[in-house]
Amino acid sequence: MRGIPGILLLLALPALAADAMLPLRLGDFYQTGKAQEYKPADPKLFEEYGFDAGERAQFAAGERKLEVTAIRANDPTGAVGIYEWLRPAGGKKADLGERAVEAGDLTCLRLGNYVVILKGAPPDPDVLNAMLSVLPRYEHGAAPPLLHEMPQDGLIPNTERYVLGPVALQRLAPFIPPSVAGFHLGAEAQMAEYEASGGRLKMMLFSYPTPHLARAQLEEFQKTPKIMAKRSGVLIGVVLNPFSQDEAEKLLAHVRYEATLSWDTPRPTKKDNVGDLILNILLLCAIIVGIALIAGLGVGGGRILLARMFPGRWVDSPADQQIIRLHLSDR
Repeated sequence: MRGIPGILLLLALPALAADAMLPLRLGDFYQTGKAQEYKPADPKLFEEYGFDAGERAQFAAGERKLEVTAIRANDPTGAVGIYEWLRPAGGKKADLGERAVEAGDLTCLRLGNYVVILKGAPPDPDVLNAMLSVLPRYEHGAAPPLLHEMPQDGLIPNTERYVLGPVALQRLAPFIPPSVAGFHLGAEAQMAEYEASGGRLKMMLFSYPTPHLARAQLEEFQKTPKIMAKRSGVLIGVVLNPFSQDEAEKLLAHVRYEATLSWDTPRPTKKDNVGDLILNILLLCAIIVGIALIAGLGVGGGRILLARMFPGRWVDSPADQQIIRLHLSDR
């Protein structure tokens, strides 16, 4: 962890000066040559995910070589889609960013609205985290809730693909018309492959803003050939080209939508308890009576003490202490 503040400064200044994504230095790695603009292999697909900009640079530290690619999307949801398309299929989970996989000398990670790909000799983890902390125009955001709705039993890792529009849908399931998917209604989808008895199944899970919209679109899906569909709440599970209807039914049975409700109910406090209120009133009365008694004893005792110490000086004379009479009966 030593030297991290200095590293952060070294990383931040070049980015601020030239609006570059990648720093000139990563620990003992130095950038060789000029960073190049990253151009996606599928521009239309990346445009649908909100691709904003990308940069690729080569680094070296002695004999060690490293290639770093930084890709920025307009928002974290788009970065999720880009990440799922670019990560290696055989990658293993890595503890970097918010989601990451490693496959040999290649590491692919997502952090907010960024996707970062490292290929070659990895830098020190502290240095890498420092670089990630100063990425320009970084936006933090949670992953889409739909990702957590995917059934986990039998899911094949790294086969998920997030679908935000007709371009991604055409790449994955060209026989489903975009109008059936209903992206104009606010639909999003996640596709994944599952192990089944006798082969693999591909399932897309569509999410809609309301159950009413999902119910209406289910009728459209059921008219589409080559698929089997089931609705649960705002979700529609669609198995693509099932080799077995029985296995497809088993997979669709795991599609379950559980609505969560947030209810802002004030938590009861002691002041809301009538018994505590009465007890506090009695306690306040007792305190007031106690203060009155103490004050009365203090005033009376003080007058008696002053009368003994200074007769006729500090206490009114007997004549002054006489009760005033109005003698109304004499009128």
